[in-house]
Amino acid sequence: MWYQQLLGTLALLLVFVSGNGSTDRRPTNFEVLNHQLDSLSTAITSILKTEHDTSVSLETGSRSVDGLVRQKLLEKLLNDKFTVLEDSAAATRVRVVVPLMVVTYSAPVKSRIFGSPDVIRRVNSQYDVEISDSGRVSFAKSLTLSFEDTVSESEIPGLEAGSFGFLHGRIESTAFLDTVLQPVLFVASAAVIVYLFFTLRGT
Repeated sequence: MWYQQLLGTLALLLVFVSGNGSTDRRPTNFEVLNHQLDSLSTAITSILKTEHDTSVSLETGSRSVDGLVRQKLLEKLLNDKFTVLEDSAAATRVRVVVPLMVVTYSAPVKSRIFGSPDVIRRVNSQYDVEISDSGRVSFAKSLTLSFEDTVSESEIPGLEAGSFGFLHGRIESTAFLDTVLQPVLFVASAAVIVYLFFTLRGT
């Protein structure tokens, strides 16, 4: 039904936005993914409750990220008193495919004289969700969750520590102006300022 599609989308957006505020300590990439999966699980269980389904079966892929999705969904379903069955024919089937899970870092957006430059971190994940009962599809939608903040380049190893390989990203290559000309211009400008300071002071 159309209202179930709308309800699922709104639930997902509300849950994710409510927990996507800024904090003093930057979350690791794994913590960001966990929060996204919490939002996804809450949205799916909300849809199932509108159908008054109590018995469900889960279908996910076999990759590491699929295993995390299954674990989160299973925990949420059991906490909400759903019965999870292995036989998809005897229960409402929940199928989740993860076509996208990527972490990227932009080229430096702010440089410092001392210390590492700042980059924009983006954690994007996409989930194709399908809920069906006896072959009748009641919900089918592709859901995308995104997280973005600004971090120091020196923080990246700590944000990726202990994470799965798919939660590691690369910094986008910088332009020639940023890597070569800017430092040269900075040194030249500093030399001119020092020269002018002593020249004007001596006159």
